[in-house]
Amino acid sequence: MDKKTLRKLFQNERDNIEPRMHKMLNFMLMESLKEVLFEHNIKRLGVYYPIRGEVDVRALQEVYELYYPKIEDGRIVFYKDTGEFEEGPMGTFEPKSDETIDKDDLDAVIVPGLVYDYALYRLGYGKGFYDDFLRDYKGLSVGVCFERFRMEALPSREHDIPVDMLVTDNQVYESPHEDV
Repeated sequence: MDKKTLRKLFQNERDNIEPRMHKMLNFMLMESLKEVLFEHNIKRLGVYYPIRGEVDVRALQEVYELYYPKIEDGRIVFYKDTGEFEEGPMGTFEPKSDETIDKDDLDAVIVPGLVYDYALYRLGYGKGFYDDFLRDYKGLSVGVCFERFRMEALPSREHDIPVDMLVTDNQVYESPHEDV
């Protein structure tokens, strides 16, 4: 299957998760994610505002200094969390903030994905913003998705970048790539 077909299939499946089940899975995932971040001594964390049934990581604000992405000139730039958001491109929400952070000053970035494969490559919404960001990012990249949204292998291209770790509601996976 091609990426477009997989994207539609998995988005439809995620849209159909019963709200109580989504809340339970999200809670389980967040407990594991908090442990992972604590073990890596994270302080400044790049996150995202959840849309379309994505894992909701906003509760991390209780522990970490959060930064949310805006798309500027075709790339991701993270801004300090002010608690206020406005609608951005593609139905996303961006922080109302003027304070940016250099990507090298972020200790970790939480990367959303519709589905992840066993090699920790992801299928997102197809614009490549996170792949571009991760290409020269030195901090920890942590993918998040529900366990049911993992598959053996995704079609990938040379510009696709895997994450260092994946946290699901069931398990924590570390990258099999030696260069990560």
